[in-house]
Amino acid sequence: MGLTPDGTPIRRSGTAPDRDAAFQGMTQALADHLRGQAALPDNITTSQWLERWRKAKENSVAAKTAHNYQQLDALHITPHIGRKPLQKIRPADLRGLYDTLKAKGLGDSMLRQVHNVLHGAFQEALRLELIMSDPTAAVRPGKVRREVVAEPRKALTAEEVLKLLPVLRGDRWGLVLEFMLHTGLRRGEACGLKWDHVDLEKGTVHIRENLVSINGKTQVSTPKTAKSARKVKLSGEALDCLRRQQAQQRFEREALSPSPVKGHPKTYVRKNLWVDTGYVFTGLTEVALNPENLGRYLTQFCEQAEIAPITVHGLRHTYASLMLRRGAPLEVVSRKLGHARPSFTADVYRTVYESEQDEWSLNLSDLVNARKAPREVTSGS
Repeated sequence: MGLTPDGTPIRRSGTAPDRDAAFQGMTQALADHLRGQAALPDNITTSQWLERWRKAKENSVAAKTAHNYQQLDALHITPHIGRKPLQKIRPADLRGLYDTLKAKGLGDSMLRQVHNVLHGAFQEALRLELIMSDPTAAVRPGKVRREVVAEPRKALTAEEVLKLLPVLRGDRWGLVLEFMLHTGLRRGEACGLKWDHVDLEKGTVHIRENLVSINGKTQVSTPKTAKSARKVKLSGEALDCLRRQQAQQRFEREALSPSPVKGHPKTYVRKNLWVDTGYVFTGLTEVALNPENLGRYLTQFCEQAEIAPITVHGLRHTYASLMLRRGAPLEVVSRKLGHARPSFTADVYRTVYESEQDEWSLNLSDLVNARKAPREVTSGS
């Protein structure tokens, strides 16, 4: 078919049912090569390419995202198609992969994530001319058919919030969760908040860091998106929550200082001393909070408040839904949450409460007979 830049002959091999079909395939391959539509031979496997692609992405994505890519590849992609050469992956291979994963019980969200990883990797291979067509452009995972079930619980009602708040305020570990209810911050944003990012006089916080948990270890990452790095104006109650946390830290700092301990010999040394890391919400010795641990605390607090349990992310949904129900502009709520688009806030974070539906059960006669109030006319002097 031709030569590579170093002079190596380019060969293509394959099978055909008969001589005519073989000649037609050979002619097509030669024509593709002459038009620049045939990639140079490369024996890199799909697994090797995915690893190379992921390493190249590490500097441009958050640490948690990079970890998720690695997990999706290791658990769902490489075990099935990883050994096959990248250039030999066809849409049929991806259809088989998605059907296999679906049969194993993978849900729609995970299937989309697997597809997105493959799409990103194949698009990069296409740009580098390792392949001449992207198989992910032809195949997408279909939706998993499931029995109709009730919509999952995403947000607390106002009545539930009133029951939960006193429980959160009465416990040292509840302050961070209360602050999330006041602000709608992501758990990583709340855990990553530092006092240097707080202005108590102006009543604002700046979201600049995001704590994530990877393999059980806490790591500092950047905010989730460009819009996530933002300034948030706080309510009076949110500021009060920060001041209570400030007082709590002052008490713990004094209690865990290296000074002599009453009732112990002067040579006694504390096993755990206060270490100032600058974080607003911390462990008992000022260590950074692991965002993954907040769910365990919240479940306990919900039990104490005698309300159904909710996820930590549900506090963010609660803030958004209560704000929008109160009449706050969608664009303002979206900006406070750090979303890229107000439409995403409305589609994903807005819970329409049953009480709202009851309030808007209007008679048709009230709708069709509604009249605008007459405008008052004042005469000029």
